[in-house]
Amino acid sequence: MRKRVLILGAGLSGLVAGEILSKNFEVKIFEKESFLGGLAASFEHDGKKIPRFYHHIIKKNKYTQDYFKRFGGKEKLKWKKIKVAIGVNEKVSIINSFLGPLNFDYLNFYEKIRFGLFGIYSLLFMKPYKIPEEMNAETWLKKYVGKNVTQKVFFHLYSRNKFGIPLNKISAKQFAYRLSEKEIQDKFTFPKQGYQCVIDGLEKAIKNNKGIIKKEAKIKEINVKKKYVIESGKKIKYDILINTIPFEIFINLSKGLPSDLEKNLSKIKYCPGVGFCFGSENFLKKGIYWTNILNERVHIVMQHSDICDVYRDKINWCLRYGESEEDFKLDDEDIQREYLKVIKKYFPKAKIKWIKVFKTKYGEPIYDIDYPKYMPNYKSPVEGLYFAGIQLTYPKIRNMDVALESGIKVARTILKDFLK
Repeated sequence: MRKRVLILGAGLSGLVAGEILSKNFEVKIFEKESFLGGLAASFEHDGKKIPRFYHHIIKKNKYTQDYFKRFGGKEKLKWKKIKVAIGVNEKVSIINSFLGPLNFDYLNFYEKIRFGLFGIYSLLFMKPYKIPEEMNAETWLKKYVGKNVTQKVFFHLYSRNKFGIPLNKISAKQFAYRLSEKEIQDKFTFPKQGYQCVIDGLEKAIKNNKGIIKKEAKIKEINVKKKYVIESGKKIKYDILINTIPFEIFINLSKGLPSDLEKNLSKIKYCPGVGFCFGSENFLKKGIYWTNILNERVHIVMQHSDICDVYRDKINWCLRYGESEEDFKLDDEDIQREYLKVIKKYFPKAKIKWIKVFKTKYGEPIYDIDYPKYMPNYKSPVEGLYFAGIQLTYPKIRNMDVALESGIKVARTILKDFLK
């Protein structure tokens, strides 16, 4: 008999693992939402598929490009260098150009020099693997950019805006790895048809392999000792279980977890995300893709149409991550009103035509300084229990590529364990 594999969550990690394993095993995937793809999913507007949350592909994203080649038809991706800006005190300044730091008037001359030199250091000389695991981002940054630049810029970018925890609680190594990816120096693209073609292609491939995907699944219990899941009142037995859902949810549903494993998994916290996708009549500020905003309720504004201008309107996102829990209690109209105040402050000529609000409680794991100590392995100490998803990809940047890579890794681990 073929081994029975249950996968919790139909984000990119779960779908990729399911597609690979369904060639050799009996696969069932349970997804609580009415759609697949997790944070990479799309919604339809004006006959076009638009990502729910901002996404892009960069040249380094090997897995993302490989899967798009499989499922994207004959579309050839068009690449471009993007402009990244910081918005502060109602002014937007491009920072990833050669003279960008010198034109960043938020900093004084000495701070501009330190900020610029740090950029050169991070691009050419930094070696993240040499940074001690126990070093925090605040200590490390103060050494290289000084106290003022650390507080005026990086506190907001990575503490207040990103994770919502103090900078001295964040891993310096993870921050350095993020910088070493040189993401904003790479070339960006996004498919004209959207990324939904990959999600749909994976779904079709799984079904062609006789795999089952159930949307709007209602899981009430996960018994890892007796190897069964109760879904919609039915007990479903398994040989192999892959969990890709947030560990907070997994722990609450699980029975039989070893206490030390449960203790470690419970330490993993997540940064929520609140924001909206919106259409505007024209570009908010032409030529800029990515704007980080300091000292405001909104943290990021992305002009999607800067890299994929195929829609009737110009497509943008604005989002808040750190401390966005307080916005979960607001209704969509309140979020629109409060966030639009920021948009109008920095992009006063914006003519907004429509808005669609999205929220996620589990936007990204919070990489505090102790994260490597309690992050689980793909193979757990419980027989038949495996983990995948962006919660296992530290210290890499959270994106579609690492989600795909995680699904591939867990599938290969299982194939190695069970097809000897």
